[in-house]
Amino acid sequence: MVTAHKSKEDKQDIPASISVADGLTMQDFGMDELDTLTGFIPNVSVNKSQTHAGQIVFRGIGGMTNMNKIFNINVDGVTIPYTAIDTFLDVERVEILRGSQSSLYGRNTHAGVVNVITVKPTSEFTLDAGVDYKSYNTQKIKTAFGGPVGDNQAYRVALGYNHTDGYMENDFLGTDDGSRYEKISGRAIYDYTPSNDSLIRFSIFGDGYDGGFDEFFLLSQGIGTSTMNNEEGKAKAHLVSPTLTWETKVNSFDLTSTTNYSSSNSQTVFDLDYTMMDMMIFNYDEDFNTLTQEFRLADGASGAFKWLAGAFFMLEEFESMTDMGFGNDAATVGYILGMHMIGDGSIDSQGVALFGQAAYTFFEKFELRMRLRLDYEHRELTWQGRTEMSGSSIAPAQDYTRDDDWLGVMPAVSISYAPAENQKIYASIDRGYKVGDYAANQVDINAVVEPVDPEYTMTYEIGYNALLADRRLEFSCAVFYIDWTNMQVSVVKGNVALMQNAAEAHTYGAEFEARWRPVRGLDLFSCLGLLEGEFDRYDNHPDSVDLSGNALPNAHEYNFSVGAIYRHDRGFFASVSANFLGPKFLDELNEVEQDSYTLVNAKAGYEADHWSLYLYGRNLLDEEYLVYTHTDAGRIGETAVVGAQFSYLF
Repeated sequence: MVTAHKSKEDKQDIPASISVADGLTMQDFGMDELDTLTGFIPNVSVNKSQTHAGQIVFRGIGGMTNMNKIFNINVDGVTIPYTAIDTFLDVERVEILRGSQSSLYGRNTHAGVVNVITVKPTSEFTLDAGVDYKSYNTQKIKTAFGGPVGDNQAYRVALGYNHTDGYMENDFLGTDDGSRYEKISGRAIYDYTPSNDSLIRFSIFGDGYDGGFDEFFLLSQGIGTSTMNNEEGKAKAHLVSPTLTWETKVNSFDLTSTTNYSSSNSQTVFDLDYTMMDMMIFNYDEDFNTLTQEFRLADGASGAFKWLAGAFFMLEEFESMTDMGFGNDAATVGYILGMHMIGDGSIDSQGVALFGQAAYTFFEKFELRMRLRLDYEHRELTWQGRTEMSGSSIAPAQDYTRDDDWLGVMPAVSISYAPAENQKIYASIDRGYKVGDYAANQVDINAVVEPVDPEYTMTYEIGYNALLADRRLEFSCAVFYIDWTNMQVSVVKGNVALMQNAAEAHTYGAEFEARWRPVRGLDLFSCLGLLEGEFDRYDNHPDSVDLSGNALPNAHEYNFSVGAIYRHDRGFFASVSANFLGPKFLDELNEVEQDSYTLVNAKAGYEADHWSLYLYGRNLLDEEYLVYTHTDAGRIGETAVVGAQFSYLF
């Protein structure tokens, strides 16, 4: 069962492309972070700009850098506005929805959504714990425990600690921990069940990390694990996110209320010129405070007609401080030693939405689904730019304010046919929506004064989902075409990041997924994603070049994965996987290209009734590959690592 469409359904019954990874499979393949999970998802990848931040690219959408972050990772039904939500803690399963989900989830889900479902309290006491040690002095410790409190109450607590020295070195400073970090995470869940038809759940999630940010090197140096920055940099963040959920019956209807408050802070400092020269230091600090409330009412009766309706409310405050400082070699780039260009920005948002879904089954085997969501959002921008020397202004401050109202109308329709039990053929059309935005985190007023308009997608998809061979073979495939208008892009011109609407683009492709259990104890996995995408019209680039016809950046032309998990009755365990990733461009100019590469991972060990011990390796071919670029600098993915893991289960 999955909750991808905000109610419990069999995955095969949903007319959409959904990949599901359960907690055991994630453990077997070592999928403890989002970028390791997407290796087995067709046409989805993560471009990590730092250890705990990056962009999720769904079917070519999301790979254009954005001034303000887009959050499309939901944890237990709540979108968490936090850069470091990429690490999984005590997870039951992860659902990755490809294609527009705006008709149910609203703004900024026009490319896809990641749903993380955590392990919930149970009526029996359980305890599991694990320790992990791998290359680069990487240590991971986690534990989760919980059980009943009386007859109608239960709890669960999960804790995690991660530390690493990282794989990046600085040849100029003589250090070897440029990508180091320390991360502490925790979650507590309390369930109260006053009756068989009612549940009150309170949960709180907290996270904090502190690390280095010396990971970018000039591309002219060649790809590698060494930088020449004269400043090490740092990256740190923290989050607190409590949620109150109430589920109850109202006559024959199911009512769900979800209230969440999330408060997060993120800070980064790094060498912006990426050289040994003391030219520019970039200092950035941001705060997100978000209060959301969602109500859902669903038809709890079984029958040919089913429906769901809901309302959503949001208050969001975003504040940022951007400080571009200039050092001893500032004259090299035309600036003055000791000068600071500072931008203070804030965006206050108020949003309300109404959404609904109706499904009608006719002639026993056909189903028509229709969805609609209306999103209204009012946004207010306040920005001030100033130039300082030694803490004193040397030029008049520049102030700018504006406010805008945006309305998104997101319909979707699908028709499906069930030729046999556990099989479904479907066709769907979905309109996606990304809200308008401001470049609030810039230091130059020329980059701030023009907002970007909302971005839209139309996704056309035909697919097939099935459980075959006595439910031992799970198979799905789809073909799609996405028409993309008013694309929001961020491009760097000099030292200024300009945000603009780049007119039109499209992507199209095909996807295949399979999981097969040919014999007891053996599971085989495979996926294939094929993708083509380009700008149909992009003639307003700040470099005065027409990029129409260029390939969309940060999207692999293909990804193909195969893997196997073997578990013997006597305790022997082994898993192996290979991910083949096709070439991609990393910039809109198509000047930086990453060739195809292969990531091979393996794990083996012994599992007893209450404990297990494993040895594993990741990226065993020690491939060096770019995952992110900024101007003329780049960042590579994790190099080869080996490790050992011990876990205990009670």
